Amino acid sequence: MHITFEELAQQFEPLIKSQIRTLGVVNRFDEYYQAGLIGLWEASLRFDESKGEFGPFAYRTVRGKMLELLKKETKFKSVHVGFSLELTETIPYEGGVLPLEQEVLELYLSKLTARQRTWVVKKLFYQMKETEIADEEGVSISAVKSWRKQALAKLRGLQANNIF
Repeated sequence: MHITFEELAQQFEPLIKSQIRTLGVVNRFDEYYQAGLIGLWEASLRFDESKGEFGPFAYRTVRGKMLELLKKETKFKSVHVGFSLELTETIPYEGGVLPLEQEVLELYLSKLTARQRTWVVKKLFYQMKETEIADEEGVSISAVKSWRKQALAKLRGLQANNIF
């Protein structure tokens, strides 16, 4: 290739931004944009013209770099969130003591339907698979996937409107 990296970055900026939106990490835009640029840089260094076009190769490399970052963050959170849930911080209220996590969770889940809340709690907190949730709830896997889709869309909408 005979263009500068700045030109390449400008040319592939829409790709990087679309991957950030697709992966749902808009709230961490700068970090993922940087990961996308690193992926693009690596793609420009490793690209072999004899094996195809640069665009699809850049797409796979940029997306892969972002997924790598997302995977690292997810692993980090699972280790540290699990640890912090064991050390549940509490706050006083009239009836005694309410776990802070429960109060925060109730705030987030209050906007969801009962089925959507079921998916969030069982998937995110109990780490259950969709098939396990479907079996336990006595519904089809597609129903559970529908709960997931609706819950995520609603939570993203609330986040986009700065409800939280």
